[in-house]
Amino acid sequence: MPTLSRRSFLQAAALSAAAPLIVPPSALGLDGNTAPSERITMGLIGCGSHGSHWNLPLMFANPLQQVVAVCDIDKNYLDKTQKRVNEHYSKKSGTEYKGCDAYGDFRDLISRKDIDAVDIVTPDQWHVLLAVYAMKAGKDVICEKPTLTVHEGQLLSAVQKKTGRVYQTASENRSVDVYQQAVNIARNGHLGTIQNVKVILPKGSTTDRDPLKRKLDFKVQEIPKHINYEMWTGPAPLLPYIPARHHYNWRWNFAYSGGVLTDWGSHLVNAAQWALNTDDTGPVEVEGTGEFPSFDDVWNTAETFNVRYRYKNGVMLNVFTENPSTEAIKIEGTKGWILTRGWRNPLKASDEKLLQLKFDNSAPELKNYGREESTVAAKDKGWAGGEHIDFSLRVKDRKECYYTAECGHRTHTIAHIGNIAMLLQKKLQWNPEAEKFEGDGADEANKHFCYQRPQREPWTFDKADSWI
Repeated sequence: MPTLSRRSFLQAAALSAAAPLIVPPSALGLDGNTAPSERITMGLIGCGSHGSHWNLPLMFANPLQQVVAVCDIDKNYLDKTQKRVNEHYSKKSGTEYKGCDAYGDFRDLISRKDIDAVDIVTPDQWHVLLAVYAMKAGKDVICEKPTLTVHEGQLLSAVQKKTGRVYQTASENRSVDVYQQAVNIARNGHLGTIQNVKVILPKGSTTDRDPLKRKLDFKVQEIPKHINYEMWTGPAPLLPYIPARHHYNWRWNFAYSGGVLTDWGSHLVNAAQWALNTDDTGPVEVEGTGEFPSFDDVWNTAETFNVRYRYKNGVMLNVFTENPSTEAIKIEGTKGWILTRGWRNPLKASDEKLLQLKFDNSAPELKNYGREESTVAAKDKGWAGGEHIDFSLRVKDRKECYYTAECGHRTHTIAHIGNIAMLLQKKLQWNPEAEKFEGDGADEANKHFCYQRPQREPWTFDKADSWI
């Protein structure tokens, strides 16, 4: 009897599989007359801290979504998350629910025809490859930030536009009232001509980097049996297993991420881009300094830095670290300034009258640039997580999300070119239309690993089409 290939087996299984177990609409918080087919069936890829402790509760709280599958390379995480999903829906429905399946290979989850969308919550080296594969396979995607390189961001945006899939760069900022208020004040001209934007980021997650505080193991270890380390590494270089650069702390190593500038910058640099109305473009010049450990260290991204960007219209964006617990954005114009210091803390302004402005679309001078429906749903209906609300509504109406693939790519590009300028210790000219460096140092900068890098076989973009 001939042996079925893995792909043939999956195709046969997909054709014969029954629909996912349906949770009654009332258990999801939907009106009793709402058809079960109205909910979005979700697959979660990545069951670590951010997947299970942030994204999963947001999907539980969102009545338009139902989690039917989870995937992770850590069997301990996977089993706990599957159990948690089944227990959640059992409690909500009042009957035993076992409709959440668990997978150790993302291809098995994405190959399922009954899954509408996937939530990608993996280390950064996987973000774009998984998103591109999922969109080509017909799935809508909500994916954590950031991209790994400039080139990968370009590819992500191009594939999203070609496939027409709904794509959300996962960040709640655009549904948080304090950031909407800041953007509306700036873009409606109440600060005059914007001159400077200052973004303060945490100081290299110093608390996380201190082994005495985190009690992390910085020595090479045998790979735990419950971890598929080869698949966790994926397209990145296969480095020896060291616990201190694995779960969560991978973000401080350039093999997998770009440090604080790409991590926190994805939130607050995006707020700056939004306020400047530059979502589809970027600065034209970048220079900066940073304190980098040795590249042989377990963590090698910048712990402290100061990066300065200039836009074509003369606006200066300064992104820098201050102290371990500070996140802030300040927008300065010819008529005044606005500031929020701390994550989602109330806005402050040079004139208290600015904070009393009410923005809507009834008057041109008070236009609302926020995605009001996502904020209203979050507040009035008690649905948590603006990014998942916005994503769900866009899956329904097939319109663009508030933080598109292109928008995310442009924000992440600012972080990537900042890392490049610091590592090369050069002032660089950036062409946001061509998305390349020009002038002195351009050849070296355009070949930098933060701009483009090879992928490790078989986890490559070229192979992705063969998985479908």
